[in-house]
Amino acid sequence: MLADEIKAGESTNIEFKVEVPKKSEKYIKSVIAFANTAGGKIVIGVDDETHEIVGVDKNEVFKIMDGITNTISDMCYPQIFPNIGVDTIDGKSVVVIEIYPGASRPYYIKSLGKEAGTYIRVSGTSRPADEAILKDIYNYLHSIVGQEQIEVMDRVMGSTSAKENKE
Repeated sequence: MLADEIKAGESTNIEFKVEVPKKSEKYIKSVIAFANTAGGKIVIGVDDETHEIVGVDKNEVFKIMDGITNTISDMCYPQIFPNIGVDTIDGKSVVVIEIYPGASRPYYIKSLGKEAGTYIRVSGTSRPADEAILKDIYNYLHSIVGQEQIEVMDRVMGSTSAKENKE
């Protein structure tokens, strides 16, 4: 299945990286965007231009996976729990980071804060969420969990109340 997804190219639910970017924020935006929308996969070891499977160093796979896990844990709020594994395609190892749609939206990059660090997935790109989208996320959350739970979450997260976000 993964080989077919790679041939089809990047989309709303899949993104390729030749290697783990030196600047973590480059792939963390995608992690956040996937968690805030329908989920998706980031595949490390695939050229995003040519869809060529270049693979990752087999001796470094577990180090790469640990680094990604730690970076996601350190940079994302609320906590995102990715499913990270290794697949072999054409004799080459690729690291697959699967992000599920989150239940605690909006997810954002801690260091940027909620307003600047929230991203969503649009086609094959990760885009900053504007104020209207943040309100939509809050309204969606409100319809699922209710006003009291949102107010508790807001106090814990130190953000404005859901009531102010609805206005």
